[in-house]
Formats: sequence, structure tokens, C-alpha cells
Amino acid sequence: MLIPKLRQNYPYAKIIMLGNPHFADLYQNKPYDVQYWGYNPRNLYSFIQLFSLPRPDWALVPGDNRYGWLAFVRGAKWLIAFSGDRSAHKQWCFNELLPLPKHAVAVAVPDMMQKLCTGKDASPFQPEHWKITNYHPLPAYTNITKNHENQPTINHGATDNIILFHIGAKSAIKHWPTQNWLTLANYFKQHNKQVILSTGKGEEAQLDEVQKVTQLPCYRGNLSLLQLIEVMQNVELIVCLDNGIGQLAKAIATPTVCLFGGGSTILFAEAKFWKNIPYRSVTTDIECRNTSLLFKRKIDWIQTCNRSINDCIHQSPHCMQNISVQKVIQACEKIIELGLEPIQDYK
Repeated sequence: MLIPKLRQNYPYAKIIMLGNPHFADLYQNKPYDVQYWGYNPRNLYSFIQLFSLPRPDWALVPGDNRYGWLAFVRGAKWLIAFSGDRSAHKQWCFNELLPLPKHAVAVAVPDMMQKLCTGKDASPFQPEHWKITNYHPLPAYTNITKNHENQPTINHGATDNIILFHIGAKSAIKHWPTQNWLTLANYFKQHNKQVILSTGKGEEAQLDEVQKVTQLPCYRGNLSLLQLIEVMQNVELIVCLDNGIGQLAKAIATPTVCLFGGGSTILFAEAKFWKNIPYRSVTTDIECRNTSLLFKRKIDWIQTCNRSINDCIHQSPHCMQNISVQKVIQACEKIIELGLEPIQDYK
């Protein structure tokens, strides 16, 4: 990734990273000695605060080139980004525009970002590179049932036998069928594993469907980012969908199985930078994974799908429905060695 590469090649540089204020807690311990600066483009005060930062010698913009104008206004001496943004005015402020791969060269996004600066690519990620320690107390489980007996306790370092299903997704196109979650939960139950459920705020509908049948303990959209990280760090395995949680799990380094529907595993799962992390992606070939956009740029070799459920030609999460429970269990088996057994319906 870009920040590790910068730190590796420029060990004494002052590195400042602008990003969403909601993610500031991830950088509380300054991984790679980076200063994280929360920026909200809709907040005038957030913009004014940028002028309290030192004038940058070098500004790198890895995504939407419109943010290059922030660095330009702040007086950056040299600005670099990727070319190809469809709005030409976004590119006028840059001193150097680098091409994204245009041919049949499969490059994951974290590895692609490293192309923005010269030098040796970053060494593969190790868990000690990113420590998060300042937790918030966990709330009680949100249970539809009143039966609270034998509820699992999240303890630091005691990860055995607890499996986290993070089943929420902002888009219905990423939902895995409820019956599949039920069958997977039953599989872990047969192996004496305790499953807990979680989801983000506003994503509770499918969790409720699963929880009503299973009566499993759950965090129903009531965790802060730090609280969710604490749960993720102290379970044996995470099963989740292709979203921010799937990416966050890599930095936490908890064994993870991530389900990709329309998303590209090449772009978002198979990075060299993450090669030492216990992470497995599960997907299936579909004919409608045929859009070629990344960062609003058309790149012919990319095969992904950015459609909503309303735009989908199937009018349903067809790509997710094609992911079998058996494939997910096999991926789990590769990480925590459960030993495959015949799949049974939830009991």
C-alpha cells in the first residue's frame, strides 16, 4: 500500500494523510508514523483547518482527482495522481499524471496505489504494523429472544470457538441468502462453535431474519468502529461480505472469509501486500460482472459490477445466490481446519 511504501522509502519524512473523520480511530496509534487528518469536504471549518498544516512538498492523490485542488490551494510543490479521470478540469492542477494499467495485467488496488511513488514496494503487511488498543466498553448483545443463557463473552486473547458473521451490507445486491447463513450457522454449531452476528446501523433487516430463527446473540448496528474492531480482534473467524469490514479484517489479521458477488477479487482481495494475512475470498463466475470502471475511469481488463439491485438484469442478488454454502465452508476449512462434514439444514 501507499503509506507503508512511503514510510519504507522515506523513513524520516513527515507523512500526513487526509481522510474521512469517521476513520480517525484506526490511526490513533500512528501506524507507520503517519498523522491522520480528518477532512469533511462539506464542512467549511474542516477546510479552513487545513491551513494549520505545514505546506506539503509532495501531494499524492490515489483516487478522485478533485482532491488535488486541496493540495494545490494549500501550496503543494509537486502533485501526482493517476490519469484518466473523465473530468478534465480535475487534472489541471497536477504536475505529474501516471497511467493506470491499461492492458491485461491484473493488479490489486493496494498494489496499484504503490505506483504513485518511486522506490521499492512495501514489504508485506505484518499484524504488528497496525495496533489498535484504546477500546470502548462493549454494549450488551441485542437479542430478540429474552433467553440470555450461555451467551459468549468477548475476552482479549480468548478467541477460540467464537465465529463472527458480519452479514450487513448497504446494498441489497450484496446480500447472501438468509437460508445460507442459517445453514452455515448450523455447520459451526455442529462443531461446537458459538456464532455471534453483527451488522452496521441501517443494515439490520437481514440480521433480524437470521436471528429470529437461530436466537443467536447479536450486535444489531449498535457498535462504534472501535467496538467492532475489538469484537473482530477477539474471535476465531470472521465471515463477511465484500465491504469495508472485509478490508478492515485484513489490518486486524483475524482469519476471514469474505464473500464477493459482483465485486472483483483481483482488485480487492488478492494484493501482494496482504499475502501473509489469513484471508480467503469466495466468489463465482457470472456473465454480468462486465463493467470496467475503477475510480470513475474505464479500464478494459477490469471485470466488476457496480450496479444496484434495481439496475441488475436479474433484479436480485444473482451473483450472491450463486455462492454455495459448501464453497464458503471449504474456505473456512482452509483457515481454521474444522474438518468437512455433510451440510445440514438449521435445527
